[in-house]
Amino acid sequence: MFADLHIHSWFSDGTLSPIEIIQKAESQNVTLISICDHNLLDSYCEIESLCENNNITVILGVEITSIMDDIEYHILAYGFDKDNKAINDLLDYNRGINFEMGKLLIEKMSNYYPNISLNDFLSFKRNRKNGGWESIDYLRNKGFVTSWESFLEIANKYGSAPEKNFLSPMEVIKIIHNAGGYAVLAHLCHYEKSDFENYKTKAIQFIKMGIDGFECYYPAHTIELTDMLVKLCHMHDLLITAGSDDHGRFIGAPRDEYFMGAVKIRTEQLSLKNLVN
Repeated sequence: MFADLHIHSWFSDGTLSPIEIIQKAESQNVTLISICDHNLLDSYCEIESLCENNNITVILGVEITSIMDDIEYHILAYGFDKDNKAINDLLDYNRGINFEMGKLLIEKMSNYYPNISLNDFLSFKRNRKNGGWESIDYLRNKGFVTSWESFLEIANKYGSAPEKNFLSPMEVIKIIHNAGGYAVLAHLCHYEKSDFENYKTKAIQFIKMGIDGFECYYPAHTIELTDMLVKLCHMHDLLITAGSDDHGRFIGAPRDEYFMGAVKIRTEQLSLKNLVN
C-alpha cells in the first residue's frame, strides 16, 4: 500500500476535514499518512481515532516554518512528544508571526479602502472550507482575492514584515530533537533554482545542521533530484519520506499536481526508522 506523509487539513490552510482526508486516502489506497498542518496540531484531536477505525496508520506530524538568508524553509517534524512545551511554544510563536503579518497587511490596506478595517478583520471568522488563513479569506470575502495570484499581488504591494521573525532551521531542528522527534526537510525543490549542484549543496548543508531526513518523493521533484536525495539518505542513514502537499481545493495551494495519490510510493520504499512498527 501507499504512503503520504505531507497532507494539510482545514485546521490550517487546507480545505479537507479529517474525515474527508481519510476518505481520500482510502480512495487512493493510502494506508500510512501524516497530517502536517502549518505550525498547528489541532487535527490530531480527530484524525487519530478516525485512522484507528479505518485501518489507516497515522504518524504525528507538523510543518514548521523557519528562515535562513531571507528564505523560508519548511521543516517537517515527526514522532515528537505532542505535549512537549518547547515545541508547542514554537508553534504558538510561528502562528503569532503569521497572524501579525495578516494584521499588518489589512491595516495598511485600510488606509486605501473604506470597506476594510482592522477591527472588522479581528472579528472576522474564516470559513475553514475555503482553506487558507485569516487574511486571505477576509480579502476573499471582501472581493479582493479571487486567485492565488491576486493575493500575491496584494501581499507584495501592501504587505509588511513583522518585528519578530521565524527561528533558523538549526534552532527548529534542535527543538524537534529535544522533543524526541525527527526533523525532515520538506520539498527541497522550492528553495533553490533548478540546478542539480545547488540542490546537492543545500541538502549537504542541512545534513551538517542535523536534519534527520528529506522528503525525497514529492510531486515537483525531478527524477534526478529524487535519486540524489535517496542516495544521500542511504549514505547518511537518514529518513526517506514521501508527501503530496495536498491542500484540497484551496486557491492558494500549489498547482493541480499536488494531490493525494500524485506520488505513488509504497511504504517499503521509505525509510522511517521507529516511526512505525
